[in-house]
Amino acid sequence: MLWLKISARRVVLAAVLLANTFIPANSMVNAQEKKLIIGYTARDLNNFPLFVAQAKGFFKEAGKDVEVVQMRSNIGLSGLLGGSVDYYTSFSSAVTLAAQQGAPIVGIFSMIARPSLFMITRPEIRTMAELKGKIIGLGSVGGITVEITRRMLANYGVAANDFTIVSTGDLPVRMAAVKSGAIHATLGGPPAPSLAKDMGLNVLASAADSVDFPLAGLSASVTKIKSNRAEVVAVLTAMLRGLLFVHNQRSDAIALVQKIFKMDRALAEAGYDQTLPAYSKDGTPSSKGIESVLELARQQGLAKAVSVSDVVDFAPLREAQAALKLR
Repeated sequence: MLWLKISARRVVLAAVLLANTFIPANSMVNAQEKKLIIGYTARDLNNFPLFVAQAKGFFKEAGKDVEVVQMRSNIGLSGLLGGSVDYYTSFSSAVTLAAQQGAPIVGIFSMIARPSLFMITRPEIRTMAELKGKIIGLGSVGGITVEITRRMLANYGVAANDFTIVSTGDLPVRMAAVKSGAIHATLGGPPAPSLAKDMGLNVLASAADSVDFPLAGLSASVTKIKSNRAEVVAVLTAMLRGLLFVHNQRSDAIALVQKIFKMDRALAEAGYDQTLPAYSKDGTPSSKGIESVLELARQQGLAKAVSVSDVVDFAPLREAQAALKLR
C-alpha cells in the first residue's frame, strides 16, 4: 500500500511538472506580438514618413512588428472594417466614408496636410487664369483630385464651369498628352514638376499654396482604438518619428528617397523639396482642412448631420506627441 501511495504521488508530481513544462510555452505563443498590417495606396512621397518609420526601425523600437502592404483604397478601407488591415494611409477617404456611411473608422494622423500637387501646362499657357476654356486631364473625373483642381483654380478666378476635366490615365500618360497638345494641363505630384521642366512644360502653381485639404495620413477602426489603445499610440509614435525625420534630417531623408524610390540624387532632392511644404508638422491637420473634407462629403450626400468628432480621433496622437515632448 505504501508503495502504491508513493507511486501515486510520483504520478501526480510528474503530471504537475509536465503541465508546468507546457504552460509557459503556450503562454509565450499567445503573448507573441502579432504582425500589424499597414496598408498604403501608392509608393510615393505622400507616404514617405511611413516608409521612413519602417526603414529606420521606428516601429520595432516601439515594440511593434509591422508589415507595409500596397493596396487599393476600397480594399484598405474594407480591411479596416473587417479587421484584416490594422491601419491604412488614407485620411480624407476614410473621413469621407465615415461621414457618408457612418462607417466605424476615423482619421487618426495626418502626413500630407495640404495637397502635394502641381499644375503643369503647355508652354504657351503662362498663368492660371489662362486655363479658362481649357482641357485639364486627371487620373479620373471623380474624387478628391477633381475637387482640389476646382478649388485651386477658383483661387485664381477660374470658375468650375470655365474649364473641362477629362480622364486621361496615369501621370506619364497625362504628361505626354500635355506635351502633344491633346490636353492643356494636368495636376501631378513630385517629381512631376522636375519632369515637366525637362519636357519643356510649365509648372504654374502648387495646390499646397491655396488649398487646405489633408490627403495621406493614417486611419483606424473605432474598435481598434477602444480595444488596443497602447498599440495605436505606439504606432503613432513611430509615425511621428518618421515625420520628424523627414522635416529635420534633410540630407539623410533625401538619401532615403533615393533608396526607396530608386531615384538619382537630383530628382530625389527636387521631389523632397517639392513635397516638404505639404507635410504635416506634427501629425495634426488643420480644423479648416477637416471641414473641407466634410464639405466635400456633404456635397456628395450625407444621410445625417456629421461633426468633426464623428470622423477623427486625435486623442491617441496627443499621447504620442506628449511621449515625444511635442506637446
